Formats: sequence, C-alpha cells, structure tokens
Amino acid sequence: MRRTGIVAGVCGVVLAAGAIAWSPVAVPRLVKLPTNTNLSLQYKGSLVTFVNARTGATLARPTSVPLTVDRQITAVPGSSTSSVAVMTEHLVAPYSGKSITENNVYAVNRRSMCNVTDTHACTFAVGNRSATTGSYYLTLPMNLSTATRLQIWKPETGTTYPLASLPAAKQHPSSIDGLGVLWFNGVLTMTPVAPWEQKALVASGLPSTVSPTAVEAQLSAAGISVPALTRALLPVLTPAETRQVTTVLATPVHLNYYAFGSGLVAAEPTTGAEIDLKNIVDGRAVKPSTSGMSTLISVMSHHTSVPGVPAAIAELRRLAAAAPQPVFELRYSQTPASIALMVSKTKSQLGQIHLATTWIPIGLGVLALALLVLAGYRRFWPRTPRASVATGHVAPSEATVERHAA
Repeated sequence: MRRTGIVAGVCGVVLAAGAIAWSPVAVPRLVKLPTNTNLSLQYKGSLVTFVNARTGATLARPTSVPLTVDRQITAVPGSSTSSVAVMTEHLVAPYSGKSITENNVYAVNRRSMCNVTDTHACTFAVGNRSATTGSYYLTLPMNLSTATRLQIWKPETGTTYPLASLPAAKQHPSSIDGLGVLWFNGVLTMTPVAPWEQKALVASGLPSTVSPTAVEAQLSAAGISVPALTRALLPVLTPAETRQVTTVLATPVHLNYYAFGSGLVAAEPTTGAEIDLKNIVDGRAVKPSTSGMSTLISVMSHHTSVPGVPAAIAELRRLAAAAPQPVFELRYSQTPASIALMVSKTKSQLGQIHLATTWIPIGLGVLALALLVLAGYRRFWPRTPRASVATGHVAPSEATVERHAA
C-alpha cells in the first residue's frame, strides 16, 4: 500500500507540473499556422473601366463586365520551418476574354501571423521585394479585438495601409453561420504602384507614355495652343531655354500608375482567420509625369510679359496638381461557397485550439489531483491489522511466528 501511494504521488506531481507548464511550453508549439494549408477561394463582381486603354481618353460612360477572381493559397512544407510558414498565393481573374494573373510568395510567422523576411518570399516574381516585415496579408493575428490596429500589405504598391475595426454602430452581423466575427475596414489612398505592377499594367495593354502629338492635343483641349505659344516665346527665349522647351515638346510623356481601394473583412478573433471579404474595390489610376510641365513653367516664368504666358502657366500648374485619373476598378465580394469553406475550416481549427489550450491542461490537472489524493490516502489513512477469519483473533505477525519457532 505504501509503495502504491509513493508511485501515485510521484505521478501526480509529474502530471501537476505538466499541467502548469502546458500553456507556456506546449501551447506555443501546437497552436500556430499549419503547414498543410490549402485553400481554394473565389470572389465575384465586376470590372469597371473609365478610360479607353488605347487612346487614354476618358469614356463618356464607364463600362462594366462580369469578373471572377480565383485565389489559391497553399503552404510549402518543404520550405517552412517550426517558426515560419512559406505560403504561395496564385490569383487569376478572367474577364472579357482576357485575364489578370498574379503570383506571390509569403513568409509568415506561425505564431504572430505577420509577414517576415525570408529568402523564399517575393512579390510577382523572384527578385522583387517581399511583404514588409510586421505587416499582415494572408491572415490576421490571433486573439483579435476591436482595439487592434493593423498594417496590411499591398502587393501592387509594395507598401502597407491601415486596417481598423468598424465602429460598433456599423458592425455587420456579429456571426457568420454560427461563427463569431469582428469586422474591419481598410482604405488604400492613391499610392504609386511598384515597378513590377507598372510593368504588368503595360504588358496588359495600357500605355506607358503619351506621344507629343497626343500631349499637344490634350493641352489644346485645356486651352493652351502649343504652336501659338511657341511662336510668341521663341523671339525672347535664350538658346538654352529654346533647347529646353523644344526637348520637352518633342519627348513622349511618361505615365505613372497608381493604386487605390477599400473593403471590409470579417475575421474570427481567436484564430485571426479571414472569413469574408466584402465590397472590395481595387482600382488603378494614371497621371502623366509632371517633370516636363515643371520645366515649361520654370522657363515661362521668366517671360510673363509675353501675351498668353501667364494663362498657360496657370493651366499647366492646374494640370500638374490634378489628381490621377481612374483607369479601372475591380469590384468584388467573396462567394457564399468560399465563406462556408472558411467557416468550416475555422471551426475545426477552433476545436483543436480549445483541445490544446483548455481540455488537455484541465485533464492533466484533474488526473494529477486524483493521483495526489490517492497518494495521500495510501500514506496517511490508518492501517487496520488483518483479523483471523476463523476465530476473529488478530493474526500474529511473521516476526512473532519466528520467535515462537525459535
């Protein structure tokens, strides 16, 4: 009995220590981004176009065509480690016989869920910079709250934008298919695109420059007659100024593209999983380079007495300060089937998390307590001598029998 109590006590102490150490030691090793992630998600909406892609002229009425976005997110176990998961993202958006394709590789901290620096990570193609360290994209961090402030990576600009919780009064349904969620809103202000996106836009058929003839036509539409202004200026320009003006007027104007957008995301707070992306607007805009206009303004500012020059300077400054012109917008929301998929997978993850964080340590603690109680019972409970079954007398001990035998 005493040996049983000792064994029970030792086991109870070991299990109690395990229950105490479980959360700080075991949970971080178990509750993290899985490296078997494989998600096929879909979004539907429309592609709205504001300009003629060939001429750059603004359309009298924007056109709209149906849009489908297929998104595949896959973990790469062979490149992942115990602390970092390497994830690929493949996007395909077919529309009107064309298609937008995008490939990205992310390195994600498996506990914090933020992007980290890794040799495998890149944007669009190998060699391009990866997501900013500390930003989020594929998933949001665990244990979200309405006070959480996040920076979301935007691949097309190579920058981040803020994501903030919606005010309580504007919160969408607090649960989706029985799964509690928090709603966040993100807004990307007009931001220059990264070189890789500029290249992709041009490859899709958008112009990279505006010809001198087209520039002259646009200035004429704005009230600036280039031939008349040139004739008035040439007699007063210095040779250096003449070279500057003629060079600007003969050089195609480079076009700079910008990205802008907004949208809502519903996330499950315990896992940080993005359950629903809604009312997404992902737009592109364009604006001519202002370097040539700056040169013309600088030269003409020395000759404001020439008729027409002050008005031309004012118009050039207005054009230089104008906001980028929208080119197109992708407008879409997550499909019900993709939302249901995320709800199902997230509920499964929540079950595993609750098992690891709650039920296992409780089970260890209960078992440890039972063993310690058993050990105490065996150690301190009064021992009753064995009685003789036939006579009811106390049975002699082995030592007594030996003494009588002697």
